[in-house]
Amino acid sequence: MKRIVSFVLVISILFLAGCSSKQTKQETNNLNTQTEQTENKNKAIDFTLKNIDGEEVKLSNFKGKTIVVNFFATWCPPCRAEFPGFIQTVDAYKNDGSVVFLFVNLGEDKATVNNFLKERNYSIKPLLDEDGKIAAYYGVTGIPTTVIIDKEFNIFRTHVGFMEKQDLKNYIEKVK
Repeated sequence: MKRIVSFVLVISILFLAGCSSKQTKQETNNLNTQTEQTENKNKAIDFTLKNIDGEEVKLSNFKGKTIVVNFFATWCPPCRAEFPGFIQTVDAYKNDGSVVFLFVNLGEDKATVNNFLKERNYSIKPLLDEDGKIAAYYGVTGIPTTVIIDKEFNIFRTHVGFMEKQDLKNYIEKVK
């Protein structure tokens, strides 16, 4: 019962956020037109989640690399819209061992996520944040939310809402 209440609460919060495409004041200016970005020096919060195959993945295992963490849900229109660009970016960096992408699904069951991946022929293995704890640790108020973590395990950027593929690449290159 507790799990159901938690799940309903997480879904309600995400629904009220409406898959928010609002961006913080810091992000309202297009990355391409800015010469300098303010860095956020908060340390990333370590976590361990199981991926869609049931394997445990620990964030700190990727310390020393640029880490892109994308929080999403399959029912979220902006999440669905940004996925093709993110997948293209994953493919572009597949031979670059200094960049890691972690996709974190919020509150959905494994079958729903698997169906979403199969329908679109995506080969990623999302992590499952079934109770929303990890999203809460990272202050996720709307989805999609993308957190970019630098090699020193500092949060470089948190982007709420749809992100263009080129902006994602620019953030990665800036922190890499």
